[in-house]
Amino acid sequence: MKLTVAVIAYGRYKYLDEAVASIARQTRPPDEVIVFTDNKGAVKPFFEKYGVQAEIFHEPELTLPATYARIGEIASGHYILPLEDDDVFKPEKLEVVEQILKERRYPLVKHATDFIDVWTKPTTWIQQPEEPVVMTRENAWQLYSRFPYHVWPSTFAIKIELLKKYGEVLKRLLLHADFAIYVLALRDGGVLYRPEKLTYYRVGSGHSQLTTCSDLPKLVCTWNKYTYDDKLLLSYMGDDSLLAKIVLSTYIYHAIRIYLFNKSHMCNYKYDITYRDLLLSTFEAWRLGASSLKRRVLLTLGVMSIPILGKSVISRLYIECRGRSM
Repeated sequence: MKLTVAVIAYGRYKYLDEAVASIARQTRPPDEVIVFTDNKGAVKPFFEKYGVQAEIFHEPELTLPATYARIGEIASGHYILPLEDDDVFKPEKLEVVEQILKERRYPLVKHATDFIDVWTKPTTWIQQPEEPVVMTRENAWQLYSRFPYHVWPSTFAIKIELLKKYGEVLKRLLLHADFAIYVLALRDGGVLYRPEKLTYYRVGSGHSQLTTCSDLPKLVCTWNKYTYDDKLLLSYMGDDSLLAKIVLSTYIYHAIRIYLFNKSHMCNYKYDITYRDLLLSTFEAWRLGASSLKRRVLLTLGVMSIPILGKSVISRLYIECRGRSM
């Protein structure tokens, strides 16, 4: 079996030394290393330092999802192991993953991770499932509502055929790559989760909505791109109500936030959403049973209260609640 490590380094090179060193330390070397970056001159010395043979692609205009589509076009491995520039593979990562992948059964395999902070010190963050599980269209909603299995691409092993098949879809997306790959893998055969902790995921170095990032303007811009991507993915679900529930619930999560905050924040890209769109999506969530009855009731009441209380009041309440949760 051939394994391709795909390093993605755009605009952030502070931790790349650790990431590349972790490739060099693998007890089972990769068959191929490819790198996508917006600055070939900045990243090349790191690979030379550790003697890692890598083909570096300077493609500064690619979106993150489109980068995965390009990986699917270029890579020769049976599975792609993404490595984001601020994460670190444990030395046994490829050796263990190869044994898990032997049957080549699942489009996507995800494993657990240890968390480190911006100083590379161990930290705690999110409790991860301790038992292996196979996610299918039939059980995905129940499992997804308990834990975000789609996050942290450096814990993924992606079957090359998945990226090839959905390359044109990925090229149309703006940012939400891990979620798209997860949903498309569910559609194409399922996702295997394993509790082995084979990477170090760095908390706090980016601007993910899943971290304790308090920079709301950057979050709003992220939410705009995610909303667009979720809506586009929803159009690919067709009559598949099982997967549509997952995509719709994620879409509503982001759509509510941009509806509240877009007028007060500047972003290069803004998704145009109306109150009517928000209300119709909420009713569709009711129809599909997306989330528990209690949460659907609270969601509906919250959306319907926006015209009464006003965007500014709801926005202020959200910021106050978010501040207390950090």
